[in-house]
Amino acid sequence: MRLNEDLHVQTSTFKILAVVASIFFFTNYLTGMFLPVYYVELGLRIGDIAALLLITFLIVGLLPTLLLRLTKNFERIFCLGIIFTMLFYAALIYVKSPIVLGIAYGLSIATFWPSFNLLQFRLSTSKIRARTVSLFSSIIPSIASIVGPAAGGFIIESFKFQSLFALSIILYFVALIFSTRMEFRAETCGLSIPRERKFLAFFATFIFFGMSEAYWLAYPLFVNKISETISMMGVVLAAASVIMSVITFMVNWLSDVKMRRVEFTVIGTLLSASWLFLIGYASKPHEIVLLSILSGLAGAFNLSWFAHYGDSFSKEHYASTLVLMEVGLMTGRIINLLPTCIFLPDGNFLGYFTILGVFSLMLIPILIISKTKLINC
Repeated sequence: MRLNEDLHVQTSTFKILAVVASIFFFTNYLTGMFLPVYYVELGLRIGDIAALLLITFLIVGLLPTLLLRLTKNFERIFCLGIIFTMLFYAALIYVKSPIVLGIAYGLSIATFWPSFNLLQFRLSTSKIRARTVSLFSSIIPSIASIVGPAAGGFIIESFKFQSLFALSIILYFVALIFSTRMEFRAETCGLSIPRERKFLAFFATFIFFGMSEAYWLAYPLFVNKISETISMMGVVLAAASVIMSVITFMVNWLSDVKMRRVEFTVIGTLLSASWLFLIGYASKPHEIVLLSILSGLAGAFNLSWFAHYGDSFSKEHYASTLVLMEVGLMTGRIINLLPTCIFLPDGNFLGYFTILGVFSLMLIPILIISKTKLINC
């Protein structure tokens, strides 16, 4: 009887999480890719935006570790993350300081994402983990990213950024209401670093994943440059997302069936590097859309690594490994700011994307070693 009750609660929480994630991601895609354009419109230089992102990355990497040590109900921080996200969008309306915006942005991400990732892991089993991860981390976001950017670009061009931010606050508030109906579980182990060699391999891979991320600043500015108008930028992003959405679920479903997650990640890394080497040569919107086939495949294959990460550690270590994953990503993202400050002030997108392509290729030897020596798949 108790087992049936627990299963019912878990299923109910899973469904509510799907609803909250759908609202959250739709709202996020209404605005997220346009934020760098808004920062430039505020008069911030590339160095200012890099400082904003540096503060954001430090908070995202370090705060979850501190929260895990101080709180017993780490999952419940999920609700706090939605509140901080609302506050960030309120700050966007009234504040121009990159320091204040960086702090607000960092708090919103640091309190939402680690607890959201923990819920994904807890509410899924190994046999369907890649599909569950794909649902919450790719399928729902991809579908939201089809409608979100197109609608966001139209609203910005018609009613300006501030109106879009006000609408976002309302939608996040709706997501918050739903999130209060979820059942959260307390953590029993707190911060506990796995004393296993395979964890070091995972940590290193997330550093390189962070080093090769292009979506924080460069890619949105590049798409805006090619698109020329905000509304066209939204259409380009939406068209690219259509292709990426179709690809994603099929790839991750195969990852579960074949249980070849390391090999899938190697393929994804090669595809990601190929996209980075080619995207800088795009000069027309339709070329960006066509290249999204590569980036869509890359993202779909790379999600297998996140699923493999969840399978490689026991449940009591889920929270710890997830917050430490953020530390690895933080390290890589901070390193990424160096080529950002070197190439982007002069508009050298090709040089920036090429360097990130090299960073991505450097990940492959670590993946191969992890498969053959460190991680018993």
